[in-house]
Amino acid sequence: MTGLTPSKIGVLDPATQLSKDMFDSLDLLEYRRAVTPEDFEAIGRLRQRAFDARDIYERKFGESVIEDLDYDPESFIFGVYFQHELVSTIRVSKLTATKRNTPATYIFGDVLNPLLDQGMTFIDPSRLAIETQFTKLIPGLPILTLRLPIIATAYFNSNYCLSAVKKEHRAFYLRIFKSTLLAGPYNPPGMNVDAVLLGGSVNQREDLFARYPVFNFKASEARMLFGDYKREQVPFCVRPTARYAVKAA
Repeated sequence: MTGLTPSKIGVLDPATQLSKDMFDSLDLLEYRRAVTPEDFEAIGRLRQRAFDARDIYERKFGESVIEDLDYDPESFIFGVYFQHELVSTIRVSKLTATKRNTPATYIFGDVLNPLLDQGMTFIDPSRLAIETQFTKLIPGLPILTLRLPIIATAYFNSNYCLSAVKKEHRAFYLRIFKSTLLAGPYNPPGMNVDAVLLGGSVNQREDLFARYPVFNFKASEARMLFGDYKREQVPFCVRPTARYAVKAA
């Protein structure tokens, strides 16, 4: 047995095992864009449970968390479903010179507004919420949910995918996305935590896909997720295409 590493005797290293497990989980997931009142109600209740369970905001919501931004045409609200059960959700918003009403600009407008004035564009993911009981059942569920803003960044050819997150989560985004710290820490009004603003450049996409192949996608998936569903008749329910994209490459 001398000289044999664990991977050589059939045991995968932790990073490789996580990547494999995430691929296996992704094959069982489905992304659904919120369209009906029932969709928004289910997502609002998940947000409420997730946010009220953590001491992030100064007040408890106590009811479904749905906001005006959820109905903005430049925002896309997704539920992630595992065997037809809602397990996570995220809002993906386009941030441009003419659309500045996203959480990142509310908190870090002094940094972002000058960049928007120069013509830069961003994807601002927000309202990430996870059903905690599914985190052990579905390895990498937060990462699989964060595929959505990564795909949006490529689809809309945005300069950066932003992450306005609590300071304690900074290490996760630096490790996974190799993000750059743009601003913070800063304690926003109404919150009990310090927030930081991170940005993942679109130029880092190939490196991200190489390190985490689960982020790969086919053009058809991006179009179905973020296309104009009224004009293009794209489906509300989309199966991830990472495995097929990797095979095609």
